[in-house]
Amino acid sequence: MKILLDIDDTALISNDSGKTYKEHPRLQELISKHTVFLFSGNPDIEKYYIKWKTKGFIPKGGFDFPTADVLIDNNDDLHILEVDVKESFPSIDAFFNRHP
Repeated sequence: MKILLDIDDTALISNDSGKTYKEHPRLQELISKHTVFLFSGNPDIEKYYIKWKTKGFIPKGGFDFPTADVLIDNNDDLHILEVDVKESFPSIDAFFNRHP
């Protein structure tokens, strides 16, 4: 399954109002089971693409409408108009609840 994955507050989560971030506990499972492309406005998107060894990355705000099966983004309701997907989820957990 091809997935567009946001970085901030989705792949990286914070428990202290954004002071520090850690990888979502199921991030590596998601990457190993699916074809994941980072889709984010994070300025370090390329760094995370290399670190997590995803299939690619697409900065938000471009002129293309990326196509995938799924968008996972904590603000999926805002970014759904920027992509062509069949489903969207606000979190990795919500995705795995639907696709175990």
